[in-house]
Amino acid sequence: MKTEIKICGITRLDDAEYAVGCGADYIGFVLTEKSPRFLPSAKLKEFARLPVKKVGVFVDADLDFIRQAVEAGQLDIVQLHGSESAEFAQSINFARVWKASYDRYFPAERLVCDAPCGGSGLPGDHAKAAELAKLRPVMLAGGIIPDNAALLTGKVHPAGIDLASGVEISPGIKDHKKIKQLFSNMKGS
Repeated sequence: MKTEIKICGITRLDDAEYAVGCGADYIGFVLTEKSPRFLPSAKLKEFARLPVKKVGVFVDADLDFIRQAVEAGQLDIVQLHGSESAEFAQSINFARVWKASYDRYFPAERLVCDAPCGGSGLPGDHAKAAELAKLRPVMLAGGIIPDNAALLTGKVHPAGIDLASGVEISPGIKDHKKIKQLFSNMKGS
């Protein structure tokens, strides 16, 4: 089964279009002001028509803000990346839910196994992610670059991989050469 690829931290339409053209299964938008990859929710409309699944990444946001962002950007998935509770995740009935967590019991469609500080380029706990991937669909994140993506995929067997800093020139500015190399390296994975 093909490993899905998410390019996250998108801030520019041309980067999103390039990633989609290369075959990205998902593009992600970081909707928290504390991130260097922050995309104001008002800009989500620019990306709404792209023919790809769109993921909004939220950190301890309130339900109304999440709902408004989902509507503005026609987001398919809400990725919770803070200290949100299981009850909060279950209250999101207007989009699919992913959660940055290694807790196999958390009620989410997928668990995102990331480094403690997402978008840092540091690796997450790949051994723990591999164990979790035997039980649940996992998106592997943290420290993935084009050169190690296929190797990590072979070790962890995630449903997908999630890259932000690993395909960037600077936070929020994607490197099209790195994106192309990622997809070339992942062929067959």
